[in-house]
Amino acid sequence: MTYTGRMKRVLHLPVWAAVALVLMCAAEHGAETTVRLTVPKKVAAQAAARAAGDASSPPPVLMLEDVEVGAGEGLTLRVLGPAEPGSRSRPVLAMSGTVGSNQPPPGPVQHMTLAVPLDDKASRLLKGKSEITLTLQVEGRPGRPALKFKRAYFDTGEPHESTPRQ
Repeated sequence: MTYTGRMKRVLHLPVWAAVALVLMCAAEHGAETTVRLTVPKKVAAQAAARAAGDASSPPPVLMLEDVEVGAGEGLTLRVLGPAEPGSRSRPVLAMSGTVGSNQPPPGPVQHMTLAVPLDDKASRLLKGKSEITLTLQVEGRPGRPALKFKRAYFDTGEPHESTPRQ
């Protein structure tokens, strides 16, 4: 191998290191699940009141029924809102999780219902809306499939009208 050939290899090392870093970061987030939800009028009204500064109005709560996880598996969930006009990044509306250990697939499966309180950014997004698309991103589950659940809906404090997963 010539000196020039070795130099080209050396010059390519930073490129391959950057590619590996990007792939590792992408794998760490795990798969994303997108869900389109109906925003009940009561939730939209509470969100509008909260966005206007009424701290006594409850924050929106996203309910996920029958979430499938490995028995004893920990789960860290990030809820992302839609990207704002002119931006690629999506606002983080909530971080939630369950305590457990990381485990390789497959394993015994359990189902649980998760209540995910959303932050004030979500209140601003939900005010006056009748529908919204949210992205659910699971962290720390490289190689695992997207989050599986039966239904997603906003909690109104009353018996719910569920929205099937899309």
